[in-house]
Amino acid sequence: MAAPPLGRLVLTHLLVALFGMGSWAAVNGIWVELPVVVKNLPEGWSLPSYLCVLVALGNLGLLVVTVWRRLAPGKGERVPIQGLLLLLPLPPSVPTGGPGPGLRVGTPGVEKEEEEEASPLQEPPSPAADATPSPEPVVPRLLSTHGAFLLGLLAVTNALTNGVLPAVQSYSCLPYGRLAYHLAVVLGSAANPLACFLAMGVLCRSLAGLGSLSLLGMLFGAYLMALAVLSPCPPLVGTSAGVVLVVVSWILCLGVFSYVKVAASSLLHGGGQPALLAAGVAIQVGSLLGAVAMFPPTSIYQVFRSGKDCVDPCGP
Repeated sequence: MAAPPLGRLVLTHLLVALFGMGSWAAVNGIWVELPVVVKNLPEGWSLPSYLCVLVALGNLGLLVVTVWRRLAPGKGERVPIQGLLLLLPLPPSVPTGGPGPGLRVGTPGVEKEEEEEASPLQEPPSPAADATPSPEPVVPRLLSTHGAFLLGLLAVTNALTNGVLPAVQSYSCLPYGRLAYHLAVVLGSAANPLACFLAMGVLCRSLAGLGSLSLLGMLFGAYLMALAVLSPCPPLVGTSAGVVLVVVSWILCLGVFSYVKVAASSLLHGGGQPALLAAGVAIQVGSLLGAVAMFPPTSIYQVFRSGKDCVDPCGP
């Protein structure tokens, strides 16, 4: 099969980049505004947990699109299905595929076909390569310990970064002031793409290495969760050291988890369409479970306590 024209490749990737940038800016723009509005809206400090659930539920539409396309008799459904993708939100830190902000999880089948059709990073397949079947089936590889570990890693890390930790970010940061919350949100969002670019140059392919990085991220996450539990009187409240620690912890936590997600996605990328589909399911299910699990303690049972303006609950 002849390679598509260069102009078509450039246009395709430009449109994909603009689509990703639009959804990224839309969702992250809301999160960046939270330090300004969270104290003035009825939901108060629990507002982030509402957003986590809404974004996660919005991504259930991706599953509908995938099933619809699987059941469609032909490819005539691709145009209306891809049009529906424009209406679907994406979580703030969901990876979007290979070298970039992560794994393309919208419709893995579509993305894989487009990649095989028009990827500038691939040489066009030769007829001999097309005629030679892969000696190792994809499904057994996904069911292996290696594949299960990577899929589980994606599910857990996305549950933490798209559901559990964002739901309590206000409780861990606002006791230190709005500036701390603002810096944690903005710099944490910036750490995500920076970690993705790092993975493009230095990719960890060791399961032990990815597991160690995940444990490191969980240590930072545990510290942030402890701050949220102790809200509104966490350690070092009212000090510059407390502000620095909470901001740096958010940056490192999100950066480490972003790197792990991109690395795991890249390792699964070689498994073809079934691996991309399985990774997309793991990402979306993990994000949804994390968001739903944190909604009752933050918004219904008030496990985490919020502070009040002009009141010092931590005084003697």
